[in-house]
Amino acid sequence: MIILSVRLCKASATILASASNLLSRTAQVIDIKVINTTEGKRAQRLPKAERRRLLVRSALRVFARNGFGNAGHAQVAKDAGVSTPTVFLYLPNRQALVDAVLEEVDRYFGDFIARAIESEQRAAPRLLAIARAYVDAIDGSPDHVQVFLNWGTVTHDETWPQYAAFQDRILSIFETIIQDGIDRGELPAAADPVLGAHLVMGSANMIAQMKFRGRTRDEIEAFISALIRGALLGRA
Repeated sequence: MIILSVRLCKASATILASASNLLSRTAQVIDIKVINTTEGKRAQRLPKAERRRLLVRSALRVFARNGFGNAGHAQVAKDAGVSTPTVFLYLPNRQALVDAVLEEVDRYFGDFIARAIESEQRAAPRLLAIARAYVDAIDGSPDHVQVFLNWGTVTHDETWPQYAAFQDRILSIFETIIQDGIDRGELPAAADPVLGAHLVMGSANMIAQMKFRGRTRDEIEAFISALIRGALLGRA
């Protein structure tokens, strides 16, 4: 009996030692996996400015797809692949979300207009370059263009003051181009900068509809050429 007990004790000790070693190795593996997982998450962290930029880009897509009335923090979070509280962290309320989207559209249009006219000096080629750049933007940046088109049709207080200010800035650019053409003698004195600027600005919806309905590039080019000629003729 005594011998049997000793053997059982030795066997138990061996089993316990083996189990202890196994648990130790398992713990090490778990620790490695936790560390790796944590490091993976840390590697995916972005600077705040970059995270906000990506959230605004997602918001732009959501607003373009859903319209102003059906776009919110939850939809932006889903598009961006983050939690809704994360979106609120960077865009803390509805107005901040809307303003961020509108500021992005404003920035985009200002930038492409500036690029379009930097290599042109005369009034007519400048306005044509802007119109052509807009045609390209419908294909190249459809979310910006779709939000712009929707923006001009929403007249409530949430977005209308920003749109009026945006429109005034664009109209001022067009008016200056036309007035400079008059001052240099390129355009007739009867040309009206205010009227011409509004004609060009107002054509944006029709140009977009022509693109959406599959009109050819040549047809759209003919339209914008006729538009610019008319905008620069002045009052009848």
